[in-house]
Amino acid sequence: MSRGFGAIQRAVLDALSEELVLTLSTIDLAHVLNHGVRSRSVIASVHRALRTLEAVGKVVRVEGKWVLATRQREARNNSRRKRQGPVVHQNERLKFLSKILGMLGSSEDGEVLAAARKAEAKRAELGLSWEMIIMGAPVLVE
Repeated sequence: MSRGFGAIQRAVLDALSEELVLTLSTIDLAHVLNHGVRSRSVIASVHRALRTLEAVGKVVRVEGKWVLATRQREARNNSRRKRQGPVVHQNERLKFLSKILGMLGSSEDGEVLAAARKAEAKRAELGLSWEMIIMGAPVLVE
């Protein structure tokens, strides 16, 4: 009979206890515990440790990622916010981009230049990069 949690189980609990970390996948946890090196044996060990911790009620899965049971509500609220936020902002960015791109097709050089300047001013106002606008990187505005 065991006297407590094993080394990997304690390391998993420590990794999930960090203030900045809310949820982590099994592979992310293995990556953290093995100092950035991925190995099948460590992933398997972390998976076993997580299942054991889940059985005793220390960790739970929230949308495919692991979280401490004591932070479950916070994780669910955070994942809900992430799901709702970027979709709305993604649609707004696409509408904005489509309007600007439409103006860039003008035969008048002045209109094209004005549209480009307007696009750049709006991008700067939103605090986004062009990559975020085009690629749709999640941006949460609270």
